[in-house]
Amino acid sequence: MGRLENIIERNRNPKGNRERMVWGIVFGTFVLIILCLMVFTDLGERPEEQPAQPSIGSQDQRVDDVKLRNPRTRQ
Repeated sequence: MGRLENIIERNRNPKGNRERMVWGIVFGTFVLIILCLMVFTDLGERPEEQPAQPSIGSQDQRVDDVKLRNPRTRQ
């Protein structure tokens, strides 16, 4: 009569299986969110080293690698 007792116990406590399924869905959703963040953002990448900034000479005036020019005069 072991099987009958197990069936009766499952019918008395039907929440046990549903609770395990809910926690499985929550954990699976959490893992999917982390995977999506790693794929579609830079979350999984190492930070890159910034290249050394070139020195600004008197001949070549640049700001953030954009050459600065004197404004044109109207003729």
